[in-house]
Amino acid sequence: MKKNYFTYTFTLVLLFLAGCQLKDAQVAPIGKPIDYTGPSLKIRQLLDSSNLTIYKSIWKKVNMDSVIADKTLQAYTLLAPSDDAFAKAGITADKVNTMAVADLDTLLFYHVLDSWVSGDQLQRLSGSNNMHTLLTRIDFPGFYSNNPYIYYQYLGLHNGKLIVNGKPHPLKALEATNGTIYVLDEVQNKPEQDMYGYLTTHPEFSFLVEAFRISDSIYQQSWANPTMTRLLQITSDNKPVTLFAPTNRAFQQSGFKTIDDLRQRALLYPVDGAHYDDNAFYVSPTTSLDSLLSANHLDFNGAMRADYPLMLFSNDLTDNPLLSGFQIRPGAAYHEPPQFIRLAFAGSNGSILVNQVKSPLPPRKLVTTDLLFLNGVIHVVDDGLFMP
Repeated sequence: MKKNYFTYTFTLVLLFLAGCQLKDAQVAPIGKPIDYTGPSLKIRQLLDSSNLTIYKSIWKKVNMDSVIADKTLQAYTLLAPSDDAFAKAGITADKVNTMAVADLDTLLFYHVLDSWVSGDQLQRLSGSNNMHTLLTRIDFPGFYSNNPYIYYQYLGLHNGKLIVNGKPHPLKALEATNGTIYVLDEVQNKPEQDMYGYLTTHPEFSFLVEAFRISDSIYQQSWANPTMTRLLQITSDNKPVTLFAPTNRAFQQSGFKTIDDLRQRALLYPVDGAHYDDNAFYVSPTTSLDSLLSANHLDFNGAMRADYPLMLFSNDLTDNPLLSGFQIRPGAAYHEPPQFIRLAFAGSNGSILVNQVKSPLPPRKLVTTDLLFLNGVIHVVDDGLFMP
């Protein structure tokens, strides 16, 4: 009897399942279908369909497809100057045919980024975002094939414009399913000098260079290590940094009329050896002259090294209210103390004004901004120093 009961129950279940069809579980859609309006082409297809004739001819001549394949890049970003932009730079289709492949390699590699940042992503990101290009070098001190120097491009948005290395360009983004092409109105020139090379070859910065040299000579005599000249040179010890560089006139406006005035300031008090302060932070004392200029290079020096890029372009200075007093690193007991951006920034009638945080003195105007170098960016101050 029990066996017949289970047989009967099992038969009913089978009949029930057989009676249920897929359509019985479906719900009728409401409204109209939404058409997909996003990208449909991959980035190489998008490039092929574009009118970027010269960019495409360079791409073909350097065999960039094989480079992308060798690097196994699945998604990437292209900075693509228009044909008019190339023409303004003196690069025509005929010239591309005669240029050496090595030169075209350098040009194109600097305009190809190894990661993807879309126009929508840029809208959500703040400030200038450092992007690796495909261009590298190993002939700088401390760089090798397994640790090459990498050229960066810094991308952001400001007032509806695409910002590349602090300079505005019309925002024209061609979106693909695996990348974005930003059409530029200007060819990007890679930096050729480090900051030290630039400052030492421009006489208007001779006071600044001498100020750093004077302080460094005192450090060497005291076996101290907050040297500045090394920070300004391209080495593997430091990542790129920001320097607010005062001109000779800026020094003179603040009372330093001669180089000897700088020496007297540097000797205002002796420099002792490194020690632990009352908070157990490891302190490397600076000269009186160097302490006056320390905020100009965000307190980075031979002792406080830059472990990651801290490049502040003009759009960062005006768009990010959190920069003033921003803590660069927290410090730790028996290590370096906390490090801050001890400068305040404000925009005024298209200019950028800078001063030390909480200083009662008037802010200084940046007369030149966004000078890009191998190891950093320089903004120029001409009407005085950032006095505390």
